[in-house]
Amino acid sequence: MQSSIIQMHIWPVIALTFLVALNIVVIVMQKDDIKLKKYLRIQVIAWITLTSMVVFTGAAIMAWLHIPFRIKIIAMIAASIAIVFLELRRHLAMKKARPQQECFKKFRHKALRYYIFELLWLLMVGGLAPQLP
Repeated sequence: MQSSIIQMHIWPVIALTFLVALNIVVIVMQKDDIKLKKYLRIQVIAWITLTSMVVFTGAAIMAWLHIPFRIKIIAMIAASIAIVFLELRRHLAMKKARPQQECFKKFRHKALRYYIFELLWLLMVGGLAPQLP
């Protein structure tokens, strides 16, 4: 029972990691600014859904299994907050950017940097997950 509960948390984390990695690839490969902006606006729905699933299942697992606050748990909470903060900054930068202008090139670099940081947070915390009690 305990392993199936933890797997309900792990699968959205894996899906979120793949989504962030896919976004990095799309930013690098997609040359059309309008299509990129449209893609990033649409994929945010999947990003919000997966992030909500991760946060909700993480909180439910902590309550269900009575897991005390440890460094690993605090790191996971910090990672969730950091990832949400980075995505919010990326989204606000995207709203300001105008396709086919110089500011959109700057946005591409910012978005790529934010997604790389998100991916690093996910991989760093994902390495701690197997050691949970």
